[in-house]
Amino acid sequence: MNSRRFLVGDMKAILEFTYPEDQDRLRHALNGGKAIHALTDIQMTVRSYFKHDADPLMVLALVRDLTNTALNECGEE
Repeated sequence: MNSRRFLVGDMKAILEFTYPEDQDRLRHALNGGKAIHALTDIQMTVRSYFKHDADPLMVLALVRDLTNTALNECGEE
């Protein structure tokens, strides 16, 4: 079977929010990249600690601290 690839031009997505009613949803949309970055950092940190036989309670406390920091940076308190 012959497969063909069709190239699509640049696509855009527009998110629309009613402010101030959707203020939380807007903040979440704007900070999504930061949240993904924070989750990736937490995942890599946990993996690194467990690779070296870290104490699970210490790692849990670290995850709590990293999560709190990330939430504060994203405007969540």
